[in-house]
Amino acid sequence: MRLFTAVIPPTSVKDHLGLAIDGVPASPRWVPRENLHITLAFYADLPEGTIPELSEELSDVARKHGPIDLRLRGAGSYGARVLWIGVDGATRALHDLATDCLAASPREVPEDVRPHRAHVTVARARAGQVRPPSGRDRWGKRSGAEPRSALQPAAQALSVYAGPDWTADSFALLASFPGEGAQGGPRYEVLETWDLEG
Repeated sequence: MRLFTAVIPPTSVKDHLGLAIDGVPASPRWVPRENLHITLAFYADLPEGTIPELSEELSDVARKHGPIDLRLRGAGSYGARVLWIGVDGATRALHDLATDCLAASPREVPEDVRPHRAHVTVARARAGQVRPPSGRDRWGKRSGAEPRSALQPAAQALSVYAGPDWTADSFALLASFPGEGAQGGPRYEVLETWDLEG
């Protein structure tokens, strides 16, 4: 199973972000509101039989960490394909929680999915919206510039976004089912939730 842990922002935070997104003059493939989350640890594909062991380890993680004060702020893009909203507040505590969630994995996790800058993915470029870079160097060869994307106007418009403060008092283990969600995206199912009790 494709499993990951995440902090899921409350409805009020998603509503506030939704109002900001509604005002963006762009047409990326927006992530459905029910899928918005801050990934803590991605476990890649794990056998279903490992879930009880992972769940027990994550229970220990939850007892170790307390609630975390957060705020969604700013925006940017990863390459030309993903638009994200940044996370502000007690990001050190959030990173520590992510590190412990990753360490709870019953199998080694690949280096490229280890904790990174906390964010909420809000959109992905639609097919055909990523164009090759137009820049050429002085010898007429293509420059090393990133591909241009229809996400750039949205990233610029949302770069000044600042959402309301909230306290993350729980995190969840979710299963991802690629291609089963809206617009051919993933469908997420919450398997278990833990209160941050530390």
